[in-house]
Formats: sequence, C-alpha cells, structure tokens
Amino acid sequence: MKRFTVLLFTLAIIAGAAAATEKLTGVNNIKFGWKLDRCIEAIGDVPRKLTTTDGDDTKFSYSPAMWGRIEWSGSVLDFYKDKLFQVGFYKKSSTDDRTAFEQSKVILSAAYGKSAKLKGQTESYMWRASNGNIAILQYAPETDEEGKKKYVTYLFFVDNKEVVKKAKKAENELRDIMTGK
Repeated sequence: MKRFTVLLFTLAIIAGAAAATEKLTGVNNIKFGWKLDRCIEAIGDVPRKLTTTDGDDTKFSYSPAMWGRIEWSGSVLDFYKDKLFQVGFYKKSSTDDRTAFEQSKVILSAAYGKSAKLKGQTESYMWRASNGNIAILQYAPETDEEGKKKYVTYLFFVDNKEVVKKAKKAENELRDIMTGK
C-alpha cells in the first residue's frame, strides 16, 4: 500500500508538467472530499457493491458503472480518513478491445488538454486539471488466475492534494520506522 502511495505522490509531482484547462472536482456528480454515505446516496441502487476498510483507508466498489457514456465493468471509490480522494473505473475484456480506452482518451483530452505519457508504460496517459487534480488512463493486457489473457482499461480520477497528504503521512511513518521512533 505504501508503494502505491509513493507512486501516486510521484505522479502528482509529474502532473505539474501536463497542460490543464478545466477543473476536476469529482466524477459523475460525486465530489472529492465527500464522505462515504453521501457518495453511496449519489450513486444510487446498483446490483453489486462492497465496502472494505483497512485503517484510515476505505474502498467502496460497485458494478456496473457508467462514465463518459461508457459502460464499465465496475468502479472503486477510495477514501482516506472518510474523505473521497480517488475514483477509479475498470473495463475488462477477453479480446483486445480498446474502445473504452480510445473513447476515454478523446473525452479527457477535450476536457483537460494534451496528455502526458507515463514513462515506462506503453499505454498510460495522464492529464492535469487546472486545479492540480489528475486523471490517469491505462490499457493493460493481463493474465488471470487461470492463465487466460484479459485486456483491461483503467481510468482514475485523483484529488491531488489528498494524495500528497496521504503520501506525506506514509513518508513520515516510514521515516519513524527507519529511525526507530
């Protein structure tokens, strides 16, 4: 989990290089900083949902999900200290179908301008909104538990200031562990 936080912190720093036009304050009428109950109320009734908690982190997942007129396999809302800081969508396919990826890329580029390609990733892009928040889009072939090839499009919307707070807390905890405090 700490590696993920450090990765997000690094992405937040890199985000400064990307062009920004519109603000990003939330997704699908859900705003960053909202509490879990308010987000669930805004999402409404969905067939499948699950909430998990680990310390200060809570995840609420549901499926199916919609964004950008695209039907996604599901969505995950990430909360830190009961405040929404990230919304993710994923679309899985057994065939090499990049439709959701390409449609998302067009929508994000229209809203936030030119993307920055993430280094070391073949199909990963990031957009920075004018208020510093970021959107990350990735297309990733994967192999499932049964050895079958799956193709997944991931889309994340991130409240940058909350990620930076979380990363600083993780960094301080790691420093305390390293120094024996």
